[in-house]
Amino acid sequence: MKHIAILPLLVSALIADTVVPQTASDLAITIYNDNRAFVHDTREANVTAGAQRLVYEGVAGSVITASVVPTFSSIATQLFSQNYIYDLISLESMLKNSIDKPVEFYTNGRNPTLSHGTLLAATPVVMVRQKGTGKILALDKPTQVIFHAVPKNMITRPSLVWNIRTAKAGKLGIDLKYLTTGISWKSDYVLNLGKESLDLVGWITVNNRSGVTYPHAQITCLAGDVHTARPTEDKAIRYRKAMAMPAPAPEVQEEAFSGYHIYKIPFRETIANNQQKQIRFTDKTDVRFTRYGKFTSRYFQKNGKEKLHFANIVELANTQDNHLGIPLPAGVVRMYQKDSTGESHFIGSSRITNTPEGEKITLTVGTLFDVVGEKTITKFTARKGYRNVESTYTLRNQGDTAQTLKIEERIPTYGENIRLKSSCSGICSVRKLTAFVREFTIRLKAKSSYTFTTEFEVYD
Repeated sequence: MKHIAILPLLVSALIADTVVPQTASDLAITIYNDNRAFVHDTREANVTAGAQRLVYEGVAGSVITASVVPTFSSIATQLFSQNYIYDLISLESMLKNSIDKPVEFYTNGRNPTLSHGTLLAATPVVMVRQKGTGKILALDKPTQVIFHAVPKNMITRPSLVWNIRTAKAGKLGIDLKYLTTGISWKSDYVLNLGKESLDLVGWITVNNRSGVTYPHAQITCLAGDVHTARPTEDKAIRYRKAMAMPAPAPEVQEEAFSGYHIYKIPFRETIANNQQKQIRFTDKTDVRFTRYGKFTSRYFQKNGKEKLHFANIVELANTQDNHLGIPLPAGVVRMYQKDSTGESHFIGSSRITNTPEGEKITLTVGTLFDVVGEKTITKFTARKGYRNVESTYTLRNQGDTAQTLKIEERIPTYGENIRLKSSCSGICSVRKLTAFVREFTIRLKAKSSYTFTTEFEVYD
């Protein structure tokens, strides 16, 4: 018990700090969508033998201290305690840390003289007791106080400080892992639309607000919703087994990983604090697509009328046969198209969710200008447990190009049984999506119109 009692005293009596240099750092960072990142850094420091403070500078200002995992190698090392110091040097903090301590200061007036005293207060007025006179002076400006040393508990930038004892002097290997908030990524896409195919470029956009720069880092981005436990009041450091980081890849690589997908950047990048950086991660050409207008109908009121407005939809298959076939992380797709003179124009944007390989991607460009129409309720019978409704759709394509139009009719579930009828034929086809949802597809030529009816009976 005596040995344990004096150990902290030996550690607290350290007189020198060993600063871990940031040079020759091997830094890797995995960035998540939820404003957090996993940082893995390895460095070396020349240490002396015995007890000392090891100062790891430049740690993120938003580090999650309970996640810090330090490992030491090449020299036998005992770790006694770990501190996260974020009380950075400033005039205000230096004054607060010097209260009740002897200081030098310049007196007020036109001809100030250097004097000695004890600092009594820092804000809102700097007050000192002048040595030898006992007078308490209120200084005109805080800059009249002179500091000769930085307090031990202060530092120039956020740092981890380890109290350690090493068996010998030499180069100590340091492997550090931690989680931090304040940094996130998202994917952004640029889609250039042609007549029959499109080109798609994907960008990883990293936003760093973590309070530190990550120099020459190997970057991995993880797509998916990572579950995290709610924080508790327990701030103790928890030492855990080292997490495995993805190995660097010679080219842009996507990989299924623990139920998610990760994207490894093939080169190292510096991500500065308060910087937004974009890195291209995919570039696909000659991707085939289909285009159509879509209207969803849910309105079935007595004597009701409804204007039809068709969304302009672009749909493509995320398959290798279609020159795509990669898991696409959620993001915004911004779409462009060239006019008859070859000039590109922005035509709309749409958001996609995490899309695995083999799935369809549906993008809403905007609203079709030249396609209009009306829906009219032409028959309506309702009583308890029974509903019979007929609707008449009239579509007009006033443009110079043919259009494929889809109407998704969502029938209210007034009862448990349903009978369906329609006059859809010829250029119109119908398919049943669910018991109460059907889709009509109309291939309407330029400068033409089409009218058809739908009917349903719902009863208990």
